[in-house]
Amino acid sequence: MANKLPIGPRAVQERAVSVGPEPDECGEGELRVKPIHSEQLSLIVCTRNRLPQLKAALGSILELRCRASWQLIVVDNGSTDGTWSWLRALAPPRGATLEVIQEPTPGQSRARNAGVRMARGEIVAFTDDDCYPTGSYLDDLLDVFAAPQIDYCGGRVLLYDPTDAPVTILTSVTPRLYPPKTLIPAGSIHGANMAFRRGVLETTGPFDVLLGLGAVTGCVADDSDLIFRASWCGYTGLYAPAPTVMHHHRRSTQVEVARAMRGYDRGRGAFYIKHILRRPTSLLVGKYWYWSIRTHKLRGTGQLAREVLGALIYLWHDRVLGRRQRGLAVSWIRRCLRINRPATEVQRES
Repeated sequence: MANKLPIGPRAVQERAVSVGPEPDECGEGELRVKPIHSEQLSLIVCTRNRLPQLKAALGSILELRCRASWQLIVVDNGSTDGTWSWLRALAPPRGATLEVIQEPTPGQSRARNAGVRMARGEIVAFTDDDCYPTGSYLDDLLDVFAAPQIDYCGGRVLLYDPTDAPVTILTSVTPRLYPPKTLIPAGSIHGANMAFRRGVLETTGPFDVLLGLGAVTGCVADDSDLIFRASWCGYTGLYAPAPTVMHHHRRSTQVEVARAMRGYDRGRGAFYIKHILRRPTSLLVGKYWYWSIRTHKLRGTGQLAREVLGALIYLWHDRVLGRRQRGLAVSWIRRCLRINRPATEVQRES
């Protein structure tokens, strides 16, 4: 039955309504996406204070060709190195539209959410400011989503510089299907090369701003979190080796690699505790974390300690500080309402 579904804006909107449970069971708030326009695909690149890397990456991205109209969105996440001035002078790629926007609050998740709000494409894709997509990248994404049963996907992430450490890459050439309601292990799909139907993002809600690179928590797992939420909402994913980007991460020393891995370790812990505390997903994620500890206990206690630390940090920011901030906001609103009410009503209450 799924193979007979049509492709196009109406098909995507229908699937967002018919697939998965109600948004309040799996989504996390509302993420407003631009109405579908003429572009079929939107590609989002976020950057912060990495102008040399961005220039190199966009030099490759601006040369991309696509058989359909597409939109390039570049989000400046509060840069202070001249990035915004350079972006404003940038010419759009041939056959595409270009949007350059600012998100002043630091955090990759916040920048990605700002990019999604500007996206007009039926397909919304993400890559990083240090990645170089292959020439057929956009067409390869369109080929993946030509199968109407695929709702989101990830592709290969290869090393650009062979002197960089072989980390944060994904080299498998074997496709893998991810059915709905499954826990997709971290690293199975990388944020540097992932794409979603717009209906998926409308259902799941925004990226978690406590989990992105540059977030106040220091926990990096916003891509894994959103992908799992998409799966839990009833959507089907695919790892497809054809869409490929070359990652120039510039980490070559053990110190640089260890610093990045610490953020990912904390991110996994934050991801685990977030979904363990949510009743629909608690059993699935709790069992996965338990068996992950049992199976990989020989990796050393350092990684587990960092996962536990990430869980505690996330709990503090989400449950303690978050409730305080929400309580202060409610008190402020009530105070404003009381001040603005007529004096006769206030006296009547007293």
